[in-house]
Amino acid sequence: MAKATHCDVIVVGTGAGGGMLAYELAKAGLNVVSLEQGGRLADDHFKRVDPPGTQLDFGIRANTVWPAEPHDSLFVHPLFEKGGDGSTGWPDNNFHHYQILAVNGLQNLWNGVSVRFSARDFRDWPISYSDLAPHYEAVERRIVVCGTQENLEELPDGVYVPPKPLRPADVMIVDAVNAMDEPYSHAIPNRKAIDTRPDSPNACVSTGICTSGCPTGAVYKFTARLLPEIETLPNYELRSGTKVVRLLREPGTKRVMGVEYRDMATGEARVLTADHVVLAAGAIESPRILFNSADDAAPEGMGNTTGQLGLRLQDNPKAVLSTSLWKLWGKGRDFDIGYGDLLILMSRGTLPDGEEFPFIGHAIHGVPDIPHYLAGMKRFPPFMKERLARFMFHSYVTLGLFCAGEPTPANRVRPGATRDRFGVRHVAVDFSATPRAEAMMEAMNGWGRQVLRHAGATSIYPSRDNTGTGIHYAGTTATTADPERGVVDADLKLHDLDNVYVCDGGVIPVLPDKHLTLTIMALAHRLAGHLVEKARTGAAVQSEPAHA
Repeated sequence: MAKATHCDVIVVGTGAGGGMLAYELAKAGLNVVSLEQGGRLADDHFKRVDPPGTQLDFGIRANTVWPAEPHDSLFVHPLFEKGGDGSTGWPDNNFHHYQILAVNGLQNLWNGVSVRFSARDFRDWPISYSDLAPHYEAVERRIVVCGTQENLEELPDGVYVPPKPLRPADVMIVDAVNAMDEPYSHAIPNRKAIDTRPDSPNACVSTGICTSGCPTGAVYKFTARLLPEIETLPNYELRSGTKVVRLLREPGTKRVMGVEYRDMATGEARVLTADHVVLAAGAIESPRILFNSADDAAPEGMGNTTGQLGLRLQDNPKAVLSTSLWKLWGKGRDFDIGYGDLLILMSRGTLPDGEEFPFIGHAIHGVPDIPHYLAGMKRFPPFMKERLARFMFHSYVTLGLFCAGEPTPANRVRPGATRDRFGVRHVAVDFSATPRAEAMMEAMNGWGRQVLRHAGATSIYPSRDNTGTGIHYAGTTATTADPERGVVDADLKLHDLDNVYVCDGGVIPVLPDKHLTLTIMALAHRLAGHLVEKARTGAAVQSEPAHA
């Protein structure tokens, strides 16, 4: 079958926003083409990968190094694109852009955390929590989220299936948080897009960690849940291996006619036209496309009339603390290991000037692939390390704590000096942690230490980071009512173009402490309704001259 040359909507990207948007539009009957730079992983890809940290070897492999860095268990993975065909290069000692060039994008390794932003988190938005609440609910039902009702104002409840039962380590952390007797501190079951229902064909099989890829499709991703419902529809096409280079303007107007892309296999330049284009490629990739779309009417890049494109890049500063709980030494396992991080932790920190700030995080207890818990045993002989690993294997806990990003204009995405193998220009990232971010990470570390000590921690391995390893990129195409302060309007349409939208983390103007993925998906659901309504009413946008 010949590929379409025109469609109603082009959706660039198949991750959190792009996958949900394509599904809703296609099911509503619109002609939709999804463009994805990478290919589609085999359905059994994660079944064929060696499962993490099995009890056969207790995390000790031929390539084990001593000591190990805890971050390696999350950030060393062959699916991550480090430069090359990605949006950016991979500079040493700088901001690292984690990107997966494959259908589903980062959701191939997503751990499923699905939390709603609170009403307060929308104070800098042109829409309110109540505007997005019905879309949160629709998405939670669509992707299946496990969790519990807690009636916390700062973490609104949603629609949940039951979570996995807490394990001994989780109970010890809950008791430790409660023992601190802080009314603003909470330890509750995590909210994750994981199908825990035992009668489901995608039921969770409890691998103990989700960030290595789910072998059963229990963790939501586009190909596991939504794509099967639309991939055979005559009005939908997933076109993988297609790198979008730029948007193409209708001459003399504020509309684009479509996109130019490269065939990743041949390098051939091709064009696809559409009535509407949605960029859902991420807070760094979508600006790259807009910068590279510069033309006579927009010499600094499309969407950049007021110079706001790429500004205020944010990620969640984080503190990570790992330890062994001595009360669990020598214990076997007679419980369901679940999906690793079964707890959400919430509290407040205090800065040196007395300002309080909220933070959120997770208690992780799983079967780690890299035994960072033996980092302090460098001098022990190998046979002792193995015995200790067996004795302590089920005693390890890691706390990962996140605070809000900071909308600093100097932290930005901008046109880069390097190019990929097709000659397409990368973007560069300017990013540094502010003193305030450093102080917040230090305060989170302090709180985490208190919790772990109350729980019976032994040696604590702390670290903190704000160089992109939160992987919650936001702010670069901010949604605002005022075009002088952002890039897209309340409907996620570019302020300076009539038929181009952005639907990824870049539209979030101020990143709160919470994970952003569910909010991106709710925004996609809302945008889909907007585009479907325009199509049904025949509300074609009256284009103004490009220089108006």
